[in-house]
Amino acid sequence: MSHEKLLVSNLNTIEAEIIISKLKSYGIPVLKKSKGTGELMEIYTGANMFGIDIYVPSDMVELAKELLKPENEPE
Repeated sequence: MSHEKLLVSNLNTIEAEIIISKLKSYGIPVLKKSKGTGELMEIYTGANMFGIDIYVPSDMVELAKELLKPENEPE
């Protein structure tokens, strides 16, 4: 498998879940990493104040970026 590459950074929990869901629906593997004690805070409070980073395989970064572009954004 190729190395993971950072796709997006500093997301809140809801943003991260939406992006992860979209990428997985297209068959793109996703690695979600919380910063600091964010993961522990998320377990207790349901919120991650430190931000979430999403990584995808390096050979799928361009495809993932295309999928996350707003629909009305010009090329």
